Amino acid sequence: MWFFRSPDIVFGEDSLSHLSSFGPVKFLIVTDKFIASTKILELVKQNLDPGAKTMVFSEFGEEPTDKEILSRIGEIRSFSPDVIIGLGGGSSMDTAKIIYALNGRRDITPYDITPLVSLGINNGSRLIAIPTTSGTGSECSWAAIFSDSSEKRKNEIASPEILPGMSILDPALVLSLPPELSRNTGTDAITHAIEAYGSQWRNPYSDAMAEKALELIVGSLPVVMKDPTDAYNRGNVHIGASMAGMAFSNSQIGLVHAMGHALGGTFRIAHGKAVGLYLSPVIRFNLSAVRKRYSRLNRIFPEEFRGKTLDITVENFLRSIGQAVSVSDTGIKESEYRSHLERMVELAMESTGIITNPADSDSSQVRELFLEVL
Repeated sequence: MWFFRSPDIVFGEDSLSHLSSFGPVKFLIVTDKFIASTKILELVKQNLDPGAKTMVFSEFGEEPTDKEILSRIGEIRSFSPDVIIGLGGGSSMDTAKIIYALNGRRDITPYDITPLVSLGINNGSRLIAIPTTSGTGSECSWAAIFSDSSEKRKNEIASPEILPGMSILDPALVLSLPPELSRNTGTDAITHAIEAYGSQWRNPYSDAMAEKALELIVGSLPVVMKDPTDAYNRGNVHIGASMAGMAFSNSQIGLVHAMGHALGGTFRIAHGKAVGLYLSPVIRFNLSAVRKRYSRLNRIFPEEFRGKTLDITVENFLRSIGQAVSVSDTGIKESEYRSHLERMVELAMESTGIITNPADSDSSQVRELFLEVL
């Protein structure tokens, strides 16, 4: 027996105005330090009911740690929000999911969030995700990632109970994304779609979302990189990224994310850049296990990028948008990379992505994949 889980999706022009329909209730807005200093936060507040009360939690950076997430949990519980909004990129939305869980269960920590046990965290508050980037898919997934403050490790947690009840995809929030962020989040979304499509837990619903997501993203992202203000293609990438989020949330990630999380936790580089580095090598590694499926995805890419196999096509595409395809492109020194190699292999082997990846792998094969991008 399988389940397809998805939040309610509000999308299109002026979709932020839907927030006013919640009435004069208490909103907790979880967003990062940068978004809190921009007009985006004020735009969200302007779309709330005039009688609504708000609290903003933004005391965390791009890679929230367990300590940062817990820093104001007592105050948040006292505020007793009716609606919790995750506003921003993946880190903000993931933090909102964890806060939502901890607000509903005062006896658990972020490490206790698991899909294996019913947590009973629904305490009457609602969880809404509003992405300000196009790529993480967090607004449509029941997974979350946070960093351990005591060691260089990214923790992957998941539970159907932290899936947002609603996601609002307003294209106005992504029109001003800088090129680097557009490139990295777009790469992340492409990776979500491809890994979902090859996952051992794939299903017809995740397949449909993955295929359409890839079509929208690869057809529009090159245009966005040349003209960031192109609203039509921005909208396509934004919706495609959300679909990719639904795809992997219902079939899971693979080895690319296992390796990307290991690299990102070690060197603190952008997540999209990290997964983009390993996408082509892992596709090549998986090829014999899902050749027909990868061939179908290969035909979705515009002909100008298309190679004989998907790994070649993806590398052509990533190069065309300026994405890193080797360690030297990321600014990491080869000597530093090699010095952390065994630790990264260890972290990757502990990831759930190893389980659902289409081809089985051992530590020696993962080590070779890490070395392939030097």
